[in-house]
Amino acid sequence: MRKTTVVSASVLMLSGLGVLAQQSDPIRQRQNLMKNNQEQMRALTGMARGQAPFNAATAQAALQRIEQNARQVPALFPTGSQQGKTDALPVIWERKADFDARAVKLEQDAKTAQTGITDQASLQAAVQRVGQNCGGCHETYRRKES
Repeated sequence: MRKTTVVSASVLMLSGLGVLAQQSDPIRQRQNLMKNNQEQMRALTGMARGQAPFNAATAQAALQRIEQNARQVPALFPTGSQQGKTDALPVIWERKADFDARAVKLEQDAKTAQTGITDQASLQAAVQRVGQNCGGCHETYRRKES
């Protein structure tokens, strides 16, 4: 019984350290956040294009998630986090105020869009506006894929 308890405690401690390491790794955190934004945008785009049935509640939930993610973006790019496996360009830290302002704009546009979605046409407009935020930031601050 005692060995089982010790082993279980060790496993819990090690898994906790893995979670803690991920929480203290801003590169991994922001990559996960951006992947989540991509998933949300994919769902929104599918509805906007008629590839998936329009569902206002689902669209609002996706936009709410993007809003929440955008709120976290500035903190995930602390000084010194440009080292490592990242597509973030150094210009982020050179123009941090502009970068942070773009995150705030994405947050605001996603929040505004949540209340304005009533049909597929209004969703299309919202997806375009929110997508322009994402694309504009990636154009300036993200390394191009080769």
